Amino acid sequence: MKFIFDFDDVLLHTTRRFKEHVIPVLEKNSISRNQTEEYFKKERSNLFSFKKMLAHFSVPHLYEETMKENRNFVNQDLVKIIKKLGKENCCIISYGDEEFQKDKINSAGISSLFFEIIVVQSSKKEAVEKIAAQFPTEKVLFIDDKASHFRDLDLAKHTNLKTIIFDENGLEKLKKEIEKSTV
Repeated sequence: MKFIFDFDDVLLHTTRRFKEHVIPVLEKNSISRNQTEEYFKKERSNLFSFKKMLAHFSVPHLYEETMKENRNFVNQDLVKIIKKLGKENCCIISYGDEEFQKDKINSAGISSLFFEIIVVQSSKKEAVEKIAAQFPTEKVLFIDDKASHFRDLDLAKHTNLKTIIFDENGLEKLKKEIEKSTV
């Protein structure tokens, strides 16, 4: 069995915790919460880059210091499962600015747990389906927190591909799928 994990809000508690961490750091550097929130809102439709945000506020020196904290945002329950599944069975497909996503993954300290890390700037469809096609005789689980990433997948063509929405019950859903495959 192969596993494709989304990164943000699945492997890393990104959205809420990252903002909770970044806002006070920026406030200590004379950038108000309002300015930060406005920037996040303005950039919502773009591929977010933390480096660009810090450059916008003229504080690029905060990048490394802030990124170190990603280790504290890792979903440790999920990491325990991934370690048992083995590197050869797990990969990440993440959406966003390639440099920022790879920096987050590396600073989180989990990149060594995956046989492949793919960052896309548009739909995850091609990357997910490529992995499903690469392992046609194995069940492939795609775990993501946004159902919208499942909509354009060709599940009829890739009958070995199954999706799991990683919501408040995501960990339990994943455990059940793993149990089913080992029976």
